[in-house]
Amino acid sequence: MTTQTATSPRLSPRFIYAADTVVSGAMGVLLFLTAAPLTQIVGWPLPASFLSTIGLLLLPWAAFNLYVARAARPTHGVVFGNIGGDITWVLGSIALAVVHAPSLTAIGMALLIGQAIAVAGVVVIKLAGVRMML
Repeated sequence: MTTQTATSPRLSPRFIYAADTVVSGAMGVLLFLTAAPLTQIVGWPLPASFLSTIGLLLLPWAAFNLYVARAARPTHGVVFGNIGGDITWVLGSIALAVVHAPSLTAIGMALLIGQAIAVAGVVVIKLAGVRMML
């Protein structure tokens, strides 16, 4: 008689970096192309150029995620640098939400905090996969 044990499937860390590539790239293009109307909708007190610049900066970030996803054996510095970038994004988003809370619309606050929570979730998943990446 054999006994089978159920195991939960593991999410490939490379998949997370690849998914982060797609989401970061799409978000970058979206922010760049819609910065002016988005600034109005969310009640952003900073100029629209701030959002369009963030959009442009997300494009090399997407490329960095792609590099990590495809690297056969990324270095510790590359992996932890990527995770550190995500943590910085989360902390920056929280700081922006706190500083600009009085002027943000409910939609603006929900979008800012929502994406911070999503990126924090990505950080947790990336941290869980560190051993598999290195």
